[in-house]
Amino acid sequence: MHEMTPSEMLRDPMIRQMLRADKISLASFAALLDAAARQHARPATESTFAVSKMPDSWSVYAAAYI
Repeated sequence: MHEMTPSEMLRDPMIRQMLRADKISLASFAALLDAAARQHARPATESTFAVSKMPDSWSVYAAAYI
């Protein structure tokens, strides 16, 4: 089993169905993936999380279900 790339995640029908059910826009999910990738790429010595401005439809509580 291989890990999905962000591009594959955005195209995956099951993930898209879950996003629709949770009322999370594809743009919000893409922004979340981008922020996570940037955080992962940071050196381990930097402990703060750079938060990009999320669209109004974004819900922090919804992220717990992704």
